[in-house]
Amino acid sequence: MSASLSNDEIEDRYFLLGKMEILNILNDLIHRREPVTVYFNGGQEFILSMLLEARSEALIFDLGGDQRANKLLPKSATCAFVAMPDGIRVQFTGVKPNRFMWGESQAFWVPLPERIIRLQRRETYRNILPVANPLKVTLWMEDGTRINDMVLHDLSVGGFGATVTGLPSLRADDKIRHLEIPLSDKTTLICSGQVRHVTLISRDGHRRYRIGVKFFKLPHAMEVAIQRYIIKTEYERRKLLMI
Repeated sequence: MSASLSNDEIEDRYFLLGKMEILNILNDLIHRREPVTVYFNGGQEFILSMLLEARSEALIFDLGGDQRANKLLPKSATCAFVAMPDGIRVQFTGVKPNRFMWGESQAFWVPLPERIIRLQRRETYRNILPVANPLKVTLWMEDGTRINDMVLHDLSVGGFGATVTGLPSLRADDKIRHLEIPLSDKTTLICSGQVRHVTLISRDGHRRYRIGVKFFKLPHAMEVAIQRYIIKTEYERRKLLMI
């Protein structure tokens, strides 16, 4: 479905019209810190953002990383919001986006949408990481064993998937005392975790495995850092697709 598809073209059974129901959906996106794409100018421009606050009369959302797009958005009469929590598409329209000071930071606001489209069709959704300059993780296990530089395949605030060649020493339910993922030169994700699964994904000459790890005791600042990394990565990916 195109991001510019109008609400009237979606079957009525997907509409959420009650104000409390709409506020519940929006607050769930806020609680999850779910990335939201805001399309405008007929779908030719977009920013990657996060919802900040849902009030009875207004929805507040963050500025994007593209300063040019941030300047153009308030000039647009309408915009379309698209999010994919758990692979379920949530879409709604905003009108007359305004830029203002939200506390000590700048943000945008639009009137609370009158309806939201929530497509019940589930799809597999992961924040797949780029192959070039991949993120890597270093693990320290409960017994003191150090496992260096596993390449990450996907990342979320709940955990990550890593890919390794050859049978790994890790097993499902193994506890990770300490792990580090350098998100940038200035930011390193540090917490503990647990191995959730070890899955064979390739049986060719180089047997490859996918390892899923759940984060434990992830500081809120690290959740924000992960979301910013995901938004930045997704923005760069979509820019390449539009060239």
